[in-house]
Amino acid sequence: MARKHYPVTLDGITYRLRLTVGGQRSLQSRFGEETLQTVFLAAADSERMCALLTEALSWPDSGNPITDGEQLYDLLVDGGWTGQERFGALAFDLAAASGLITEAQAKQLKSTLHTAMEDAFSHLGEGNDTAQEQRPFPKA
Repeated sequence: MARKHYPVTLDGITYRLRLTVGGQRSLQSRFGEETLQTVFLAAADSERMCALLTEALSWPDSGNPITDGEQLYDLLVDGGWTGQERFGALAFDLAAASGLITEAQAKQLKSTLHTAMEDAFSHLGEGNDTAQEQRPFPKA
């Protein structure tokens, strides 16, 4: 029987990510919170994301060539991964593959995160238009 995991392919190498119950317990002990809370916070917290990735890489029979979450994080960035939305989606997909949430819940969380990020960036700079109009550029 094949074990359930979330695959991530970078430079032709597929990393098989899964949070076993042992990995979940390790995260709970490290951060003093439920694993799902760690998953929710991981996109905005590099320490939690790296710990999550380390545990996800390290399950028995994973076959992964690396087991260091910081190394995988850097490989993801080198591979073009950017932003809280992309890393949040990874955390949610990993949680679904590991049985913490359903696929439907992961999809809903990714949609909610997308909307929140869109809203946050659409409001950047609002309220500053008046102040900018009152300060003309210096003359050359």
